[in-house]
Amino acid sequence: MPFPRAGSQGVVLDPSGAPIPDMTVTDRTEDGVAVLRSTKTDSKGHFRFSAQRGKRVHCLRFDHPWFNPLQVRLKLEKNALQRGITARPHLGG
Repeated sequence: MPFPRAGSQGVVLDPSGAPIPDMTVTDRTEDGVAVLRSTKTDSKGHFRFSAQRGKRVHCLRFDHPWFNPLQVRLKLEKNALQRGITARPHLGG
C-alpha cells in the first residue's frame, strides 16, 4: 500500500528554539524566481503545503521583518521516508 503524499511541512524556530509565528513561507519555481504559493507560520511556527503531483523539487523561501531571508532548495525522492532539514534564520540588522 503506498504512503499518502504528505506535502512539504515544517516548523520555523528562532536561534533560542522558540517558534516564529507569522513567518511568510513561499514555494517557488525551481530557479527560485516566481512564487507558486504562499503561507504563513501559525502561532507554533508550523507551516504546510499540500502535495503536488509530480513535483519533487521545492524551492522554499522564508521571510519575516525581524530575520534575514532564507531560501532552500529541496529535492524529494519518490520513495524516501520522511526527511527534514534544520536551518535557523539569523536576526537581521
